[in-house]
Amino acid sequence: MFVLLACVISCCVSADTAADSMEKHKVVPDVISVAPGDILEVSYGKNKVNLGNELTPTQVKNPPSVHWNADGGSYYLLCMTDPDAPSRSNPKFREWHHWLVGNIPGDKINEGDILSEYVGAGPPKGTGLHRYVLLVYKQPDKINFTESHLTNRDEFSIQKLTEKYKLGQPVAGNFFQAEFDDYVPKLYEQLKGIKYKFLTAGTVILSGYTVNMDDSNVKAKMEANEIIPDVIDVAPTEVLQVKYGSLKVNMGNELTPTQVKDIPEVTWKVEDGAYYLLCMTDPDAPSRDNPIRREFRHWLVGNIPGNKLNEGETLTEYVGSGPPKDTGLHRYIFLLYKQPGKITYDEPRISNRDTCNKERYRAFAQKYNLGNPVAGNFYQAQYDDYVPNMRTPLEESMLYGAFR
Repeated sequence: MFVLLACVISCCVSADTAADSMEKHKVVPDVISVAPGDILEVSYGKNKVNLGNELTPTQVKNPPSVHWNADGGSYYLLCMTDPDAPSRSNPKFREWHHWLVGNIPGDKINEGDILSEYVGAGPPKGTGLHRYVLLVYKQPDKINFTESHLTNRDEFSIQKLTEKYKLGQPVAGNFFQAEFDDYVPKLYEQLKGIKYKFLTAGTVILSGYTVNMDDSNVKAKMEANEIIPDVIDVAPTEVLQVKYGSLKVNMGNELTPTQVKDIPEVTWKVEDGAYYLLCMTDPDAPSRDNPIRREFRHWLVGNIPGNKLNEGETLTEYVGSGPPKDTGLHRYIFLLYKQPGKITYDEPRISNRDTCNKERYRAFAQKYNLGNPVAGNFYQAQYDDYVPNMRTPLEESMLYGAFR
């Protein structure tokens, strides 16, 4: 009885805290009319969103981990929105939405329909703190969203959208605040050439964003996520098409170890008669903060005729993502190199991935005169419950070797 009472009191305190914080910071009524009953759990790696705490654009540049008390058979809509565009004192473009995913089964965001791809906080210089509000709504059922993929990010209203689809009030929510830092210009560059809205002299806010990555975004995405210079010096010119079943790798989106346990389908533009080398690497072993085992080789296939992967020479068998617990997001990078011809690779076939951690792909490519990669892509992943199942000797070194 005491435990039950304590839980009830805790839930009430949490709800009251959420309502109080949202009213204090005027999320109610600027964004919603009624505060949600539950606090949405949102984490950017080790940085947790906590009802108005301040984070930096650098810290929130990648999609967060989001969880809520979900009914297994229900669908949900998740939104992240900034009501302070271009500034809280002059919100003439309210709201600028940063993320919108519908038809989420339970809290499995990766299985939902992406209406707007995630874009991190990018408050213009001199505009002070912006509020970034994350809300979850329970849908009455699966919805055929007529918006498809939204291209206009500004002058959005989550209230109007939810009224349109009769979603009622949000069931969970949270928010953080952020102001300009040195990452923001990189974000603008990352989305350069898409759709801009000029707000003040020399300052831009992005008002449109394409969810399908094209070749022009490769360099900006890889620089923003520090693949350049951590792994390669020069970005590839094309996007490598990588799919795990129906899930696409999309320049830094988050997938789970469960979703990437099997070999993906990989395709690219080929030249007649050419041979290629494909690699997959994790530069964040055992963690991005402490990459003492950089790089961990997950896959390496050479002498691929055209894009016939099955006819290539496997130098390292595929191993899915197995990031150790509490090491945050790891970057998993696919790179494709065009070979000068068919190559006799003198490396032994890798049976222990950890033995190659000092031999980085940059050096490997130089050794065989492969030049710069012609295509690339990457995703991010962190520990999930599938990782302990990776118990073959090949995975042991990655999962546990870093801590011996």
